[in-house]
Amino acid sequence: MFFYICMSLSIILIPGPDMIFVLTQSISSGIKAGVRTILGSLTGTFIHTLLAAFGLSIIVQKSPFIFEVIKYVGAVYLLFLAIQSFREKSQPTQLEPEGAQLKGFFRKGFITNIANPKMPIFFLTFLPQFVHIGTGDESFQIFFLGMIFIIETFIVFFVVSLFSSRLRDKLSGNPLVSNIINYFKGTIFAGLGIKLLLLSR
Repeated sequence: MFFYICMSLSIILIPGPDMIFVLTQSISSGIKAGVRTILGSLTGTFIHTLLAAFGLSIIVQKSPFIFEVIKYVGAVYLLFLAIQSFREKSQPTQLEPEGAQLKGFFRKGFITNIANPKMPIFFLTFLPQFVHIGTGDESFQIFFLGMIFIIETFIVFFVVSLFSSRLRDKLSGNPLVSNIINYFKGTIFAGLGIKLLLLSR
């Protein structure tokens, strides 16, 4: 178990699309938006864990069509977010976003995670390596390992969101800085979308 925790934590610490997404949302909209983005992303991870536990992830792994559909849906969504970020008007950053503004961050985090076709394949190939075969509870073991992965991810992502939001607090109130953040966020989204489009099985 200790080896699994170390291995999974090392994977989480490598900056990936989800971590970068949390970072950009936290810088642009604060800690509340960051936490909601994390919860949305981890909801997607929870679903991937269930799919891996019940062997359904193999459908994505074996079906080129499903893989491509998920890939293009995710890429289009990320490019849409990029365009939306580029079009945001330059204005002083608000430290406390309105409740209505916060509602979409959970959805964004969830869609970004669930629309990544590499996620179910990753869980299907990584988690079973730490399962004791022949015990009769392999599905439960995969689910348990997935939950540990989710807890570790929340801790790491929360720290990233916290530091990112504090950086935002120091830069807030300047329209120029707000404009730079919007373009930075848009560039990140566009890069992730293009990377996803170029993804191969």
